[in-house]
Amino acid sequence: MIEVSCEACGWVAITNQPVNDVWREHEAGCPAVGGAVRHLPDLPPLRRLLPPVNTCRHRPVRRQIAVTPAGVRKYAVMCELCGRFVG
Repeated sequence: MIEVSCEACGWVAITNQPVNDVWREHEAGCPAVGGAVRHLPDLPPLRRLLPPVNTCRHRPVRRQIAVTPAGVRKYAVMCELCGRFVG
């Protein structure tokens, strides 16, 4: 449901119909001197932008991540600076 209101005469409509159609109908017959004035609610505050992301220059390092039951060592190439897997 959408609320539409007139600041000039205090008229309020709560509707699920197209807002512009409801407002146009009221505007044509508004009893207020000087005509209808549509009340527009305050907009919600804008979202704050996240700070710029500094990308890592990646310093690849080979790290042992596991040893299989057969004794084979498994390695991963990770960034020494940020810890992400590289390549």
